[in-house]
Amino acid sequence: MKRLLAFTAILFFATILHAQPLAPRPALPKAQTFWNVDDVKAGMKGQGKSVVKGVKIETFNAEILGVLKNTSPGRDLILCRLSGMNLEKTGVIQGMSGSPIYVQGKLLGAVAYAWSFGKEPIAGVTPFSQMLEFAAAHERREIAAKKRKPARIGLARPIFLDGREYRSVTISENYHEAQPASADGVWLVPLKTPVMTTGMSARSLAVLRDHFKNGGLVPMQGGGAAGNIPPEERNISLAPGSALSIAMITGDFDMSAIGTVTHIEGKRVYGFGHPFMGVGGCDLPMMTGYTHLIFPRLTLSFKMGSPLKAVGVINADTSTCVAGWLDRQPDMLPLASTITREPAGRPQTFNVKIARLRGMMGPLVHAALTNSVDMEGNFPEEMSARLKVRIELTGHEPLTLDDWFAGNLLVGDRAPQMLFAPIGMLVQQLQNNQFEDMRFKSIQCSTEIHPGRRVADIESCELESETLAPGETLKAVVTLRTFKGAKERIALELKLPADLPDGNYTALIGDGLNNARADLRDQPHLSFPQNTKHLLEMLRLQLAAKRTSLVLRVPIYTGNGVAISGKTLQDLPPSMVQILSSSKRTNTQTILRALVTHENTNWVIQGADTLRFQVAKNKR
Repeated sequence: MKRLLAFTAILFFATILHAQPLAPRPALPKAQTFWNVDDVKAGMKGQGKSVVKGVKIETFNAEILGVLKNTSPGRDLILCRLSGMNLEKTGVIQGMSGSPIYVQGKLLGAVAYAWSFGKEPIAGVTPFSQMLEFAAAHERREIAAKKRKPARIGLARPIFLDGREYRSVTISENYHEAQPASADGVWLVPLKTPVMTTGMSARSLAVLRDHFKNGGLVPMQGGGAAGNIPPEERNISLAPGSALSIAMITGDFDMSAIGTVTHIEGKRVYGFGHPFMGVGGCDLPMMTGYTHLIFPRLTLSFKMGSPLKAVGVINADTSTCVAGWLDRQPDMLPLASTITREPAGRPQTFNVKIARLRGMMGPLVHAALTNSVDMEGNFPEEMSARLKVRIELTGHEPLTLDDWFAGNLLVGDRAPQMLFAPIGMLVQQLQNNQFEDMRFKSIQCSTEIHPGRRVADIESCELESETLAPGETLKAVVTLRTFKGAKERIALELKLPADLPDGNYTALIGDGLNNARADLRDQPHLSFPQNTKHLLEMLRLQLAAKRTSLVLRVPIYTGNGVAISGKTLQDLPPSMVQILSSSKRTNTQTILRALVTHENTNWVIQGADTLRFQVAKNKR
């Protein structure tokens, strides 16, 4: 019997293992094919590979000047002087990141750092042995959060550059171009990564520049690969030294970073020699690339290029390299943006896919929506927009928005950027939530552009009576001043409860969004959500608010429920609310209530007002 049970258990676990096979391990290069850092000596010479035009891989020369140990935890750097391939004039080129260097036929590492103030092309090379190690561990580093000071490393023997002797090298992890002092010696900074775009406007790139600057990404407008590229170049395969593109947006317009392939082992690809964004494990499109030209600069020149063909997935983004797999498909977020110009405009839909890049999905969605408007031309100087958005989430009901936007912020060149900023922030808030990993299935956005500014300011408010008895109707008249138009008077009525206690009350008048914010203040379990359910309730409450709705709100300041440790108990008797609220439990919060009525208008309401009134049973 015991043997039978044991055999059954073996079959059970064998079935599980058979049904869920482990992911294949990457084929590792043989140790004798690449250098151990401890064996590298100054004076060794070798050759490197990179592309400066088209897809042709060219060679350059490299001389080892020294080995810099422990430039950061677990990392070394090899100092090299480069020559050939016109590097004497261009210097080390941004976009060369990952260019492999071979010494005596063995792989040394990848070009990753540069001396931007030197007259000679001096590069810092990431040892390939450490690229292997960090990629296998999917090491993660938040680049923007790092405030590590530059490390000054002494050299075993001095080096002579530009006719001057140097005894130390300073390694900076900061991508900003600093102004080093003479005592800092050679100052190496990581090579920035050009991010080339096709069909994207300057306004959409402005959305991303602030998000990219700390990570060393430089977004710029480029052009698509020319249609006259021969098929054998358009269908080129990745190889050490060839251009390596990492796509962030693909479809009707695209955005991709440009670097270089360091090594390919089987279907495993290594490149860049430094982080892309340092997110660790990821799922990004890996593409071949075409180099159009080298853009010369006094500090560091950079490559301009375009992606060609998707060939796999980048799944590791570490502090020493990026690594990926050939012949795999990335999981991307579909986004459809439809633009309609009224009146009688024809809808135009743009379809793109957004890389699921941790910490950047919100800005990428924001940029893509902004760009879809720019593809259709500029906004009118005086305009209003109706925005309809649907965000599909795995395991949850969709989030929807249907509202009008107008006002002083939606004027001029920044109007598209300001219009879609709330959508980008919403996506980022969902992605960064602390309760669970949200997976976006799709985003659909429809934008109607209408001429004229459909806004109205609350000019004045009046109550029909300032003293009412419980059960009577509170009546208010609100005067709106429309933009460049006439005044409009709107009546609001609110039935008071028959059991409303005597006292002084305040009537708050504003738009639906102001009312939603007041709702959040009265419901602390939504203001500070402690689970996914309350987070989504909080977002739905704000998304349902209408800027065109004129709202009359009367806070009651008596609780109708409590929130205990994130769980809500509502519609409780006042005595029970008082008992629970006065308990010694520190995580108990009272849920307040308010009387609310609203009236839809044709205007985006601006401003707010307050009125005071009295409730008395025996009023005169």
